[in-house]
Amino acid sequence: MNGPARSTLRSRPAGKRAGIAIGLINNMGDEALKATERQFGSLVSEAAGGIDVSLRVFALKSTRRSARALDYINARYEPASAAMDGDLDGLIITGAQPQADRLSDELYWEELAEVIDWAKLHTTSTILSCLAAHAGVLYLDGVERRPLPEKCTGVFGFTAERTHSLVGKQNRMRLIPHSRYNGLSRSELEQAGYVILTSSPECGVDSFVKAFGSQFVFLQGHPEYDANSLAREYRRDMDRYLRGETEREPVRPSGYFEAKAEAELRAIERSAHGARCRTQTNDLSIIDALAPAEPAWREAAIAFYHSWLEMLANTDQRRCAPLNVVTDEFASLRSF
Repeated sequence: MNGPARSTLRSRPAGKRAGIAIGLINNMGDEALKATERQFGSLVSEAAGGIDVSLRVFALKSTRRSARALDYINARYEPASAAMDGDLDGLIITGAQPQADRLSDELYWEELAEVIDWAKLHTTSTILSCLAAHAGVLYLDGVERRPLPEKCTGVFGFTAERTHSLVGKQNRMRLIPHSRYNGLSRSELEQAGYVILTSSPECGVDSFVKAFGSQFVFLQGHPEYDANSLAREYRRDMDRYLRGETEREPVRPSGYFEAKAEAELRAIERSAHGARCRTQTNDLSIIDALAPAEPAWREAAIAFYHSWLEMLANTDQRRCAPLNVVTDEFASLRSF
């Protein structure tokens, strides 16, 4: 492919309805770069319904990358600065694997802050996902994330605290995967003017919003995840533990594996806890096979993103023509 790719996701012929342009700033690490691109691309495509949606992918130049990842990015992605030169209706900013103790010390911090400032004035709405949500509230209002007693990982039921177009009627419950070591204080968010949309007693705040000119939407969870994403993360955490790269015992994802799989995983955990040096990391491949076949949260994820796309289509008077390079490579992408 020559030059950065621009993907057009259509479910209706051009002309039936004006299209909207979405930007995806993919800041995930090298091992998850392609998978994250595919996950968001697939979800936006499924959620589009009758809306013509053009998706462009961008990368922050200041994020540390391997040579192989840089080759891929240079061939397919546009620099994040190009997003600020164009005419995007909406923007999605992903999280990243933390490299510094404080988010403001990350190499990409100033570049990300510049994008956030631009998005406030030039998008109808911007979604900040997972670590990007933590970085966003820190930069915008000084709200600090805090370490959790243990990793919040699993599929949790979150209840809508108010009737809102993104989450439906008040008291409606939806399943969403979470995977994080840090969280945000509900009281601090509310004191800073953020409106909580969904939460749970077990896992705290899930989604919240605040208007900065643009409607900013913050997600601590991962509705875009594949069915096996949490299993792969759990295997990665177990692998690091067995190799002695961390002393923190992995937390099994809650509400995710079926009962039979849970029994097999408990046996693996007992073995790992009792004899780390004798447990072979290649024995962990069974974890992937125990993942659910289908994501129980997919319907809720599609509904959420469809409502977001509808909001963009109905409120933004700027309309972009469909982009002229059309690709459909999301299904074929593999991780590095």
